[in-house]
Amino acid sequence: MIQKGWLVSLLLVFPLFGLAQLAPNMVEGSVAERTEDGKTTPLVGVNVYWEGTSIGTSSDNTGQFIIERTNKTKQLVFSYIGYRNDTLEVNTDKIPMVVMDVSRELGEVEVVHRQKSTEISMLGSVKVEHIAEKELCKAACCNLSESFETSPSIDVSFTDAVTGSRQIQMLGLAGPYVQMTRENIPDMRGLASIYGLTLVPGTWIESIQLNKGTGSVVNGYESIAGQINLEMRKP
Repeated sequence: MIQKGWLVSLLLVFPLFGLAQLAPNMVEGSVAERTEDGKTTPLVGVNVYWEGTSIGTSSDNTGQFIIERTNKTKQLVFSYIGYRNDTLEVNTDKIPMVVMDVSRELGEVEVVHRQKSTEISMLGSVKVEHIAEKELCKAACCNLSESFETSPSIDVSFTDAVTGSRQIQMLGLAGPYVQMTRENIPDMRGLASIYGLTLVPGTWIESIQLNKGTGSVVNGYESIAGQINLEMRKP
């Protein structure tokens, strides 16, 4: 009877060993980080995968993970945003806790912008050309009319060789069809724009903004060929 009891027990336990051999070989472990006070806290969502394969998993809310073993490699990779990647060679079914290090933090970065002599802003809906001091220094700008000599957007021509007065043209139209403003306030209008350009000293001008074509009618209706705004030096 005793022999029959052992035989029945073996018959019942043997299928369990067969099922255990058919189950995949798993590897388990945990991932954590080290805080400033030296303690370790679990990391959630760490990517764990075998190197060179697509077999992977991620850690749960307690930092634990279970991954299926593969015969292709023994290198287990741990990756997480903001932390250095870590690779561990696995030879057992259970690995010790993996503590990930924070990636190197960048120090203070100083962004230096070198302003060009002529810039076109891409932020506004209207194409505005900004002529800065560097561009004005290229011309012998004793007055406003001479400040446009180096700008290809505006044509400058002599209207009176005796007085030296000049007239500007935009899109083939004369100065009266160009709206002139000083710090967004209407300045020289109509026929006064022909001789008024010589009354503004070039050394008083800080920058010039201009756009070709019809613009806004907020400051006037003369902007048929374009708009020119002067920014004066502030005391």
